[in-house]
Amino acid sequence: MQVKRIFGFFFGSFWVAIPLLMVYATACALATFIENDYGTPASRAVVYNTWWFSALHVYLLLVIVGTLIASKAWQRQRYASLFFHSSLVFIILGAGVTRFFGFEATMHLRTNQTSDKITTADSYLNLTISKDQQPPLHFSLKTTLSPFSRYLPTEEVMAYGKPLRLEPISVHKMSPEKRDNKALLEIKLSYGGASHTLHILGGQGEVSQDEKTTLEGVQIALNWGVTERVLPFKLHLTRFELERYPGSMSPSSYASQVEVLDSKGQLIMPFRIFMNHVLDYGGYRFFQSSYDTDEQGTILSVNRDPGKNLTYLGYGLLMAGALFLLFSRQGRFQRLSRFLKAQHIVALLCALSLGAMAHADEGKIDMHGGKTPHAPTPLDKMAKIHPSTAQIHAKILQRFKDLRAHSKEQLTPFARLQVQGFEGRIKPLDTLSIELIHKITKEDGFKGMDALQVMLGMMLYPDDYKSIKMIYTSTPKLRALLGTPTNQRRIAFLDVFGPHGYKLQNFVEEVNQKAPKDRDEFDKDILKLDERVNLVYMIFSGSILKIFPDQSGNTWLSPADAIKNENIKISTEATHFLRDLFKGFDLGVDQNQWGSVHKTLNDLLAYQRAHSKLALSPGRVDSEILLNHSNFFHTLMLPYLLLGVVLLGVVLVAIFKNRPVPKWLHFSFYGLLLLCWLAHSVGLVLRWYVSGHAPWSNAYESMLYISWAAMLSGLILRSNLALCASSFLAGIALFVAHLGFMDPQISNLVPVLKSYWLNIHVSIITASYGFLGLCFILGLLTLLLFLLRSERRPHIDTSILALSALNEMGMIMGLLLLAVGNFLGGVWANESWGRYWGWDPKETWALISIAVYAIILHLRFLRFEFMPYVFAAASVIGFYSILMTYFGVNYYLSGMHSYAAGDPLPIPTFLYPLVASTFLLVFVAGLKRKLPMAKV
Repeated sequence: MQVKRIFGFFFGSFWVAIPLLMVYATACALATFIENDYGTPASRAVVYNTWWFSALHVYLLLVIVGTLIASKAWQRQRYASLFFHSSLVFIILGAGVTRFFGFEATMHLRTNQTSDKITTADSYLNLTISKDQQPPLHFSLKTTLSPFSRYLPTEEVMAYGKPLRLEPISVHKMSPEKRDNKALLEIKLSYGGASHTLHILGGQGEVSQDEKTTLEGVQIALNWGVTERVLPFKLHLTRFELERYPGSMSPSSYASQVEVLDSKGQLIMPFRIFMNHVLDYGGYRFFQSSYDTDEQGTILSVNRDPGKNLTYLGYGLLMAGALFLLFSRQGRFQRLSRFLKAQHIVALLCALSLGAMAHADEGKIDMHGGKTPHAPTPLDKMAKIHPSTAQIHAKILQRFKDLRAHSKEQLTPFARLQVQGFEGRIKPLDTLSIELIHKITKEDGFKGMDALQVMLGMMLYPDDYKSIKMIYTSTPKLRALLGTPTNQRRIAFLDVFGPHGYKLQNFVEEVNQKAPKDRDEFDKDILKLDERVNLVYMIFSGSILKIFPDQSGNTWLSPADAIKNENIKISTEATHFLRDLFKGFDLGVDQNQWGSVHKTLNDLLAYQRAHSKLALSPGRVDSEILLNHSNFFHTLMLPYLLLGVVLLGVVLVAIFKNRPVPKWLHFSFYGLLLLCWLAHSVGLVLRWYVSGHAPWSNAYESMLYISWAAMLSGLILRSNLALCASSFLAGIALFVAHLGFMDPQISNLVPVLKSYWLNIHVSIITASYGFLGLCFILGLLTLLLFLLRSERRPHIDTSILALSALNEMGMIMGLLLLAVGNFLGGVWANESWGRYWGWDPKETWALISIAVYAIILHLRFLRFEFMPYVFAAASVIGFYSILMTYFGVNYYLSGMHSYAAGDPLPIPTFLYPLVASTFLLVFVAGLKRKLPMAKV
């Protein structure tokens, strides 16, 4: 009996399962930081490939099975829970089979080349042993040796009747660069009574040269790195195809046309391998990975995975179990729902203060970039200093005023003109002008003119704008370097040029030689200013205005390139259009007569559509312009926040009076928030239509979607507390989306993202962030309610219990979505490049977040005396794992999901007081934590 209790405790107790999950999550988190600082081999040697990490998986599997047995889930008819948790057993078993019996490799083929050899991704000790008049022996011993390995295992093979012993002595890294895997292995070979020490240069993924020695008449050749395997069939590359986005060097897609041959070279079948289209043959899977720079060769990823079916079975059970958990009448979610319906109470919500942002008034043209709207302009001052040029400057000033006054209502034909951007995407000139002018000035317009007016003025009157201080700078140090007033943020184009040419040239070269992590704010400001100056020059020269399709229609030409084009027809038509544009624009600015230029623009738009199949339809042009100027997402930020704050006030009054919120008032707020969410949905659909792909492919779009999902979660849960919290969270998400480090520009997708898996995986996993963010807000509200507890207000306790139930429902939804989305991402990865789990920091932190919220949801089984307080505090602290998964990995850790690419943003200063205040709230609320959990 005692043995049974001990066994039950170590393999069937939540007091073991939850700490075990904590250890597992901590180990994974440490591995991501090790990988960021020291590289992938280090993280694998220290954590992922160690015996103890494998043992941790085995113990976790046994504990899952043990807790299912100990909890008597079957006898208590908790079939949904049993179904869901059993899926984890299959996933872990499948991962184990893959880990120990599968392998990954690459195959490199040149055009018209046939091969049956693949190169492994793992490292091996490759031995070739030979002896006179004896057949040679070959051994490939898989090894995890690395400079970070503490345990250096000894290997032994039999060679001609005697054991050959390989004893690693030390491994030293050859380069400080964390992405360089080369290392020096010192290894002792012993055979019979002789021994010899070799020094071998190699490592994970490296091609290593043989080091040779002779022991007792036996010749031994040893290298350390990749090894070749021979397939039972062959592949022949007939053609490699690379498609680029029109007018760009960015790949749109690439494919390998191959033939599968048997061992005798006879054709079995032809096949076209491309991204997300895999060749399955003979138990091997071939994925399009990369290609040679001369575009005459292909690199295929090869995968042999005996654990795939077992893992996929686990994924399927997980998704089915998640639905079962939500709709099972005996499930926790439905029981919480019934508990809430029986309460008839009002919950208290919190609100964060929102600071107002002041905008500078628009005044007369101010070439010094100051804030005083009616101060004397530099042109006025220059006229006094240089009377001989007063008429010229007066003419420039008058033209600027005429452009601002006359062109405002005449921009529609200009806005609709189509242009090809750097990345090859065809877009309206309206979009290009907004992108460029905002990047140059850090404003949406300039001195009373919108972006299109400014850009047209710069292109058609470049000499007028060279002296206007409109280019934004960040640091006074840079302005001092240029010789401009340090208290004025904007400089003129001419300010960066001096008697000796471009003032920044040497500084730019020096900064580019620094590693991104070593660049300070001054260095970054130099690079940003250099980019802005180049953009201004391209606008002045017209080289950025690619509006003339070439002969193919795929690449569009700037005016200068079109005029110089070898095709006489293109050159003549471009010259004709440009002459009419300049004449018509001058007439419009000077005399406010725009008929001529409008006709020219309409003719040019018709020319674009007639000569290029890439030209956008009128509907897409109109939709993109509508998206630009309706500014759905920025506009919705304030209504979301205000409605959340006002609803908070209503709930505050109701809770202190211990009265329910009137139904008409509830439905009024619900209706207003529903309208906001519908407008948000229209904006997302419009962006999807304009971009041609789902609107969650970058950081900005994912924040828009998180905001949308957060509001949807409140509308689904329907209670006032959910509406208030989700509305506030949606507003905060939109606020973050419009911070400076988020790029709202619509861009082309890289080839791997051209997959329906993008829509499935990203939409589900990002939606989970909305639900878990809602839990964070609800947790804060619960802690605030704890502060307000008193004997005179017993109804607050009832509100806390209802709030806890709603929080738990939201967390169940969020965790299920996070788990399903994360594992669907594994399916996408496996179908795209043959590996559904690679311990990339993003997927690892998603797994950590799953573990964190699984711990929080299972804390109730530990039967803490004050569970409502514990759960609220845990839901607040747990959300920091989501922040790390989204922001931390994207901007501070390197990996395939990282937006920072080794150039991390500075940690926002507001984060420190935010973390401190939440922990302070947790501590202070704990002083009144004595409240037992409700029976659900």
